[in-house]
Amino acid sequence: MPVIAITGGIGSGKSTVRRMFEELGAFGIDADDLARQVVEPGSRGARLLMEEFGPAFFDSEGRLDRRQMAAKVFNDPSARHKIESILHPLIRAAEKEVLEDIRRRDPKALVAVEIPLLVEGGRWKDYSAVILVTAPDQVRISRLVESGRYTREEAASRMASQLKDEERSRLATWTINNGENVDATARQVKKVYEAITAA
Repeated sequence: MPVIAITGGIGSGKSTVRRMFEELGAFGIDADDLARQVVEPGSRGARLLMEEFGPAFFDSEGRLDRRQMAAKVFNDPSARHKIESILHPLIRAAEKEVLEDIRRRDPKALVAVEIPLLVEGGRWKDYSAVILVTAPDQVRISRLVESGRYTREEAASRMASQLKDEERSRLATWTINNGENVDATARQVKKVYEAITAA
């Protein structure tokens, strides 16, 4: 069962590419969804984070304030490493469970896992292939601002803190340019999908 990773910088359009793979017949997994699941109220992840960082990052019902935690991580590398050491094993275990379920249902399935920190976490070796999604910086900034989650300055700052595409590309099996239009991206995805399934 081929399991490919879809990665890229913030605002590059990883989710768009993952959904295109799903439309072609692949099973899709979003690592961010798994990250949310492992910190749900009452979960082991939530408990470990609360023990490490205190209740200030949680609301009255035990829900993690992801934006507040992200701000702390962004400004404190030691906190980021601590959070990663707590959550990454839990996320990987959750992903393994999903993959095993898919394998039981369809042993020949193609699975596309959207995972932003693939290279940073040293996980590229875990996958059959790596798909790098790219887009010009100004396109990415515009997307992030239009999402309503970032100001232009915040978007540029987040991008600057991440690995450059040149570094990611050394580990990529294929690169998909998602900086033009949807049809152009879809054509690239279809070509990659056909290459993987033919093999």
